[in-house]
Amino acid sequence: MSAGHVVFVRHGRTHYNAALRLQGQVDIELDAVGRWQATAAAPALLRSIRPAKIVASDLSRAHATGLEIATLAGLELGIDVRLRERSFGPWEGLTRPEIKDQWPAESAERLAGREPGLARVETKRAVPEG
Repeated sequence: MSAGHVVFVRHGRTHYNAALRLQGQVDIELDAVGRWQATAAAPALLRSIRPAKIVASDLSRAHATGLEIATLAGLELGIDVRLRERSFGPWEGLTRPEIKDQWPAESAERLAGREPGLARVETKRAVPEG
């Protein structure tokens, strides 16, 4: 048996999203808007698809969003750490201007679509494949 479709749903908003802070793998919970988004997204999504399985990363924002959908679909939520967002090491929690001020060359590399070469920033190549 093969999967008919794979659908990716981004988590609801967090206070880091609202403040334009880079989240990476920092475990930031959904804010009130994010909880509303997850609650509203679940029935809208399930009107158009019938999932056989729902899996989220172990980060609370993804878990909470996935749980809303899974609960409404009558499914258990699977957890897979490989679905975590890319790690941005020392940049996590900072805004783009803060990153640019502290790491101007590395910031320019990232904005140009290249790897910044900064310690503890996970490269695209290092991101686990499913």
